[in-house]
Amino acid sequence: MAKTLVTGATGHIGSMVVRELVNRGHRTVALVRHHSDRRGLEDVDVELVEGDVLDRASVDRAAAGTEIVIHCAANFAIWAKNESEILKPALEGTRNVLQAAARAGTRRVVHTSSAAAVGAAPSADRLLNEDDWFDDPRVPYYQAKTRSERLARKVASELELDLVTVCPTMVLGGNDYRLTPSQRVILDLVRGTGATVGGGTNIVSVEDVALGHVLAAEIGKPGARYLLGGDNISIVELGGLVEAITGVRPRHLDLPKWAFKGIAAFMEIGASLSRKPPHLTRAAVDDVLGKYAWYDLSRSQAQLGLESSPALHVVAEAIEWFGKMGWIDPKAPIRDAARVPEAA
Repeated sequence: MAKTLVTGATGHIGSMVVRELVNRGHRTVALVRHHSDRRGLEDVDVELVEGDVLDRASVDRAAAGTEIVIHCAANFAIWAKNESEILKPALEGTRNVLQAAARAGTRRVVHTSSAAAVGAAPSADRLLNEDDWFDDPRVPYYQAKTRSERLARKVASELELDLVTVCPTMVLGGNDYRLTPSQRVILDLVRGTGATVGGGTNIVSVEDVALGHVLAAEIGKPGARYLLGGDNISIVELGGLVEAITGVRPRHLDLPKWAFKGIAAFMEIGASLSRKPPHLTRAAVDDVLGKYAWYDLSRSQAQLGLESSPALHVVAEAIEWFGKMGWIDPKAPIRDAARVPEAA
């Protein structure tokens, strides 16, 4: 099978992409930073190349002789004291990876974007699809994903690279060693420190997202863009799934937007002092509060044959992982997802 490079290979998505590639017989190379947590790649037959997407020479070394490059590297954070910490790796890193792929004669590049680059609708009346773009995001991570995907398409066109982009929705599941912002939403609901609000989201298993990346590399149409997602559910329904699995009933906040912005402002002040990310930012209030990140997944289903796990099992998978990591009491009662009614 093809020799394939994965950047961001120690991250939640990247590590699972590596595992899926190896399982499907690809000779796989993982670009990893010197100090990165590599537990997600334990017991995997993969060649490790130390480097960073901001270091062109190291990307060239990793890409040498590859037929496929899957670019997952990103700083997944909704807030940073200096926004360049999020934007610089997304933009410079993407350009470096695509240029290295061109120099290596790579036949296909898969760029990991995000459903954040597609956006969210103001109501549940319309499902968004791959033709939609979030043109004016405020959250730095959303800016990074939107701008880097557009940049990838521009550079790929200039270099005559075969590029496919994938846009995962809210990714949950195992093999996450740093607690991504998506997983933190569920963890906070389980701990009772989070709350449900208006609006909706789309949740997907990290295993399905990893398979979607590999299918995009193997059979995706040149130049295509694919949403990789699962069930569309309201945030209140998401809280209901947490309750059905754990017995913890999340509280619900029904406040005006100005009140959420006030809360977020205080959290940002605290974050600037502690350097710990806030649970809410004013930018996030503008971008997602009360909106519906609900999507039409028919393109990835038809062209990639990708089917997704039901929301109940995705949430249960995440909560089981939290117990394994000690983020919640591993002895806390958790109901078997197979025994919880889907309507819960």
